[in-house]
Amino acid sequence: MYDFRTLMDTLNTLFWQNPLAQTIGLFAFFIGASAFLHRDDQKLRYYLTAFTFLMALHFSLLGLWTTAIVALLGSARNYVSSLTDNIWVMSLFLLAVWLMAIQNSTDWVHLLAIVGVSLGTWAVFREQGIRMRICMSLGTVCWLSHNYIVGSIGGVVIEGLFLIVNTRTILKLAKEQITQKPA
Repeated sequence: MYDFRTLMDTLNTLFWQNPLAQTIGLFAFFIGASAFLHRDDQKLRYYLTAFTFLMALHFSLLGLWTTAIVALLGSARNYVSSLTDNIWVMSLFLLAVWLMAIQNSTDWVHLLAIVGVSLGTWAVFREQGIRMRICMSLGTVCWLSHNYIVGSIGGVVIEGLFLIVNTRTILKLAKEQITQKPA
């Protein structure tokens, strides 16, 4: 079991192994931290576009090319989903992720990123409101697991925060729906 000092030593070591990558990951944290606070689905998509672009850069600097490809496609997907919810466009993004990421996958841990981005793709194109956020939370669990396994400090922190903040927003939206129902 980790004590606080051991945890801080581990984080320090990970940071100094690649400070530029970790700094970008932590910067992405601040953008991503505000994403799930938005109840407006469009604002959520825009913030996630910036967040996933920075995470793609973070993962490429860590040498995690499959994950970087998946995150970059996720960034493009988030932006395009703010323009259309067309099922064929969604299908193209899923196909691109599966073809590019699976082809470059060298370890089972990459499958977590592929499943996570697939769930996110379905969510931003086909779902809205609470259902979108629940589907995204399932993808978040995949990304959280992936980031922990590969040692991405910013990735673990942000996905953990996403899970907490997204759950909070889901509960607020549910409460709003209950109070808005006619008696």
